[in-house]
Amino acid sequence: MSGLLLTTGKRTSDPYHIAVIDRNVYSVEELCYSIAQSAQFLDDTIMDPALVSWLSDKCGMPDLARTLKGMLGSPERLADFAAAILSCPDYLPGPVQEEALRVLRAGEGLEKFEQKEARADYLMDSGHFYQALNEYDRILSELPEPERRMRARIEHSRGVIYCRMFRFSMAAESFHAAYDRSGDSGYYRDYLAAVRLYLPDADYVAFVAGHPEAYDASLELERRMDDANLNYSHSGGGEQMVRLRRLRGSVTQEEFRGELASTVREMRENYRTNLSV
Repeated sequence: MSGLLLTTGKRTSDPYHIAVIDRNVYSVEELCYSIAQSAQFLDDTIMDPALVSWLSDKCGMPDLARTLKGMLGSPERLADFAAAILSCPDYLPGPVQEEALRVLRAGEGLEKFEQKEARADYLMDSGHFYQALNEYDRILSELPEPERRMRARIEHSRGVIYCRMFRFSMAAESFHAAYDRSGDSGYYRDYLAAVRLYLPDADYVAFVAGHPEAYDASLELERRMDDANLNYSHSGGGEQMVRLRRLRGSVTQEEFRGELASTVREMRENYRTNLSV
């Protein structure tokens, strides 16, 4: 027998449409769920007089509506606006509410494009790589051309994502674009690292020989790569590679596949730790 959910206010047949995520909600509980699930996409358009009226007139929640009405016209209070909604029905667990508010507050006090960048960064850090790339591309298409610093940051973030997806040639393009716009030596070193990871050793040596400006950066890169290899060889991942070699042929294919997947996760995490971002 399924459990019962005690709701707050009324469930209405006349929904409110959350435009920024293109979703209809029919109760305050559905509104809370949508805010928590899509916090990284929300902006101050959710502070909508029509939403306040809907909560009062359709959901029978005039007290909540009065609280929210006092925040309208103050986009800097977006997180407070969301907190008032999330806490009203006592529907979502506390940690879920706190995480949604943390995401929303990540953009407080920032300009429009910085807010979008902060939410795209959150998507990247959460592992939603394709969504993050779409957000970064959208920002780049909307940014004024003279804005070089943010363009460089975003190109670099795109490069980090491509590295985490092991698409190193595309990462190199993004890192080089970031360097071209900023002149940041760290961005150039990351470009060189991506080139090193997708070119065969002989081709990489020829590449550095043909680009004298890469010489000093290549020496620093090799030092860092040596450190990363040393760290990995002493980590659980390094030990697991030895274990894989011993296991192959002595365990079932399914067991070996599980060990291999675990090793790949270790290698990815090691690379993310040692990539300068």
